[in-house]
Amino acid sequence: MPDIVEIIKEQHRQVDDLLTRAEEAEEGTDRAAIMQEVARMLLPHSEAEEAFVYPRIRDLAGEAGDEVKDGTAEHHQVEEMLTNLLRGDGDDPGYDGTIAAIAGELRHHVREEEEDLLPLLSERLDAAEREEMGRRFAEATSGDLPDHATTRRELYRMAQDQDVHGRSRMNKQELAQAVGES
Repeated sequence: MPDIVEIIKEQHRQVDDLLTRAEEAEEGTDRAAIMQEVARMLLPHSEAEEAFVYPRIRDLAGEAGDEVKDGTAEHHQVEEMLTNLLRGDGDDPGYDGTIAAIAGELRHHVREEEEDLLPLLSERLDAAEREEMGRRFAEATSGDLPDHATTRRELYRMAQDQDVHGRSRMNKQELAQAVGES
């Protein structure tokens, strides 16, 4: 099993490839389907990072706390843009601009994460722990979640329905408390 850093970087490349396809799509291409695939990959990826990767980084290097907090905020910002985009239609005015904004924000996020946060895992964890985290991450991002597990995305949608203020900055646990699912 590859280690956590390799898995995260590979998923970053896959999402970037999809974003490039969406950005370069010719008229008549179903960009909404491409962006649905981005969401299918990205949302579990962000949830897994927030659930156990970012906390482990914070444990390893307290000085990375602000960068972890920024990474979480960037996840939520992109998720909100993506959710709003997917509510619309690929022919809507501004659709291209929203794809470009999502791609720009994600590329910025990935660059910071790969330069500042992931090296902490490579440098401070042994191979066995990186592989165990990689196994957990692969399971969490495979889409095979237990039926009873409420995902952050589902909680976010509940928060939207309930018009919970500040929901885009909340982690999964905070969303669960805000919508009464805890």
